Amino acid sequence: EEIGADVQNALKFYRNVYGEPPVSHLYAGEVPYAEGLAFPGMIDLSLLTSTNTSYEGFDRIFRAHETAHQWWGIAVDFHTYHDQWLSEGFSDFSGLWYLQTRSGKNELYFKTLDRWRDDILRRRDKPAPISLGYRMDTSQDESTNYGIIVYNKGAWVLHMLRILMLDMQGMSEEKFKGTMRDFYGQYRGRSASTRDFQTVVEQHVGQPMDWFFRQWVDGWQIPTYKVATRTEPAEGGKYRIKLRVLQENVPDSFLMYVPVTVDLGDKRMARVRVKVQGPRTEVDLPLMPAQPKSVKFNDLNGVLAEVNNVGW
Repeated sequence: EEIGADVQNALKFYRNVYGEPPVSHLYAGEVPYAEGLAFPGMIDLSLLTSTNTSYEGFDRIFRAHETAHQWWGIAVDFHTYHDQWLSEGFSDFSGLWYLQTRSGKNELYFKTLDRWRDDILRRRDKPAPISLGYRMDTSQDESTNYGIIVYNKGAWVLHMLRILMLDMQGMSEEKFKGTMRDFYGQYRGRSASTRDFQTVVEQHVGQPMDWFFRQWVDGWQIPTYKVATRTEPAEGGKYRIKLRVLQENVPDSFLMYVPVTVDLGDKRMARVRVKVQGPRTEVDLPLMPAQPKSVKFNDLNGVLAEVNNVGW
């Protein structure tokens, strides 16, 4: 009953956020293997999701991932192995998005992102871009780079786009949702490339996004941020927050717009984005109307990065 509910609810969720699926019926079966498979109108789920269900979100993501393949991988095929993340990474993100919506618990969503980030960071000594696809795994490498990079990092790329498109004042996600709906609608029944997806993203963002896809799909570097903050009184009873970010492990040209949230107390939050580029970034945030309780750099896991807070 639980598995059936997940499949049915995932179908409803994806129909709402992406559009109508390519099939009118979906059959879910059980296979005696530690894997899942998707075909047009049918998914095979590992018996482990029945006998050893995890309530930390893994199984809900797994079931929803296989369901999502009706949209990503079947309705919208990928052009070459360079673009396979449009199937697997999109389905992993879809499963994660479904988990967040179905459970109603943001902490499970971010806890999963944190776990995937840690797995990705542990493979810094074996760098590989998402666009390398299945070619990143070799007979000498049993570290499942393909699954971690194409599936998990691919999902992270969509999460970063989700946060990058987020309206920081009203917290509206319509721009991201519109991007995903339009991409699905334009390429349903066709194969798509990463460049095709980039074009749809640019239509909704309103500016070139080649820098983002070059860094995160064709590149392999992951930034380390060393962050220092200092708060001091300003004119008119306001407060000035100075932010210093040292960026490491990436080229000087590496660019991201990092969300920063300032807790002003009494359930008041100030949210801004800070452009971080080059080895050192120093910026004054907009003047705050009250003394900050805390400053959170890279809030909402806006960037796949290692963040270390340091003294001024």
